[in-house]
Amino acid sequence: MMWVDISIIFLLVVAVGFCYRVSEKLKSLKSLTTVLTPSIDRLNKILNHTSQSISFLKQATETGKEGLETYIPNAHAISADITLLIEHADRISYRLDDLIAKAGEVEKDLRQTLLVSMKQSEKQARQNVEIQSKTPTRHNDPRDLFVQRVIARYPKDSNISQPEPLRNQG
Repeated sequence: MMWVDISIIFLLVVAVGFCYRVSEKLKSLKSLTTVLTPSIDRLNKILNHTSQSISFLKQATETGKEGLETYIPNAHAISADITLLIEHADRISYRLDDLIAKAGEVEKDLRQTLLVSMKQSEKQARQNVEIQSKTPTRHNDPRDLFVQRVIARYPKDSNISQPEPLRNQG
């Protein structure tokens, strides 16, 4: 019996020690809760503010979605118009390239024509000079002065087909 009493006493001491340790742990937890209470309150405030921000973002998203639903069809129409304009501009660009090439050919032909015309004019001028040099000139011939006076009386007019005859000035 004594062994039973000693074992019960031993178990009681162990139980009291265990209860003392549990009591100490509970005291530390209580002190920890008093320290954590302000942090938990701040965390709750932050969570409330975050939930309000999320609801505001949700409303803003809905508003943006409604706005986009009105603008997206317009954007598609504008995109299609821009694509059409770009295609038209490409066609015009190709036409301009062709016209520039043709204009270069025309300019080349005009220069050749002008060159040939100038050569012919120079040739004609040389022939006229040769003809004039072969024609005898009459210096101070009274007949030439008379012809010059007659020509000076009549203005150059394309409407007059024949000049009026000279009248005697008596």
